[in-house]
Amino acid sequence: MESTSMMRVNAHPGSYGGHGSTPQDRQHQRRQKILALFDAVEHGHLDASKLALKVLMNFDHALSTDAQFVRLSKALDAGSVYVAQQVVREMKTKFINALPLSTHAVPVPHPASRHHQPDGMHFVDTRA
Repeated sequence: MESTSMMRVNAHPGSYGGHGSTPQDRQHQRRQKILALFDAVEHGHLDASKLALKVLMNFDHALSTDAQFVRLSKALDAGSVYVAQQVVREMKTKFINALPLSTHAVPVPHPASRHHQPDGMHFVDTRA
C-alpha cells in the first residue's frame, strides 16, 4: 500500500481561515454570534448560552477582556440566568446607544434649477 502525504493546501493564503472572508464578513459573523448568545440568554437556555459564549469567545478572543462579557461569563458559569439576562439587557442598551441615530443617508432636495435667466440668457447648472 502506498503511503500518501497528508498536506493541507490553503486555496486562499491571504485570507482568514482560507475562506476568502473580508473584514465585513467577519464583522457580520461576529454580530450573528453575539445575537445568538443574546437570544439564548434572553430565553433562559443556560447550556445554549454557555455554548454560544464559548463559540463567540473562540471566534473573537478580544472579547475575553471586555468587562461586560466577563460579567456575562461569570454569571453563566455560576448558573445565574437572571443575572446573565440583566447583563445582556445592559449590553443591548449600550449597543443601541452606540449606534448612530440615522443609518441611512437622507437625500437633500436641491432647489429647482432655473434654465433661463429673466433677461433671456441661458443658465448652466454646474451642480451635476
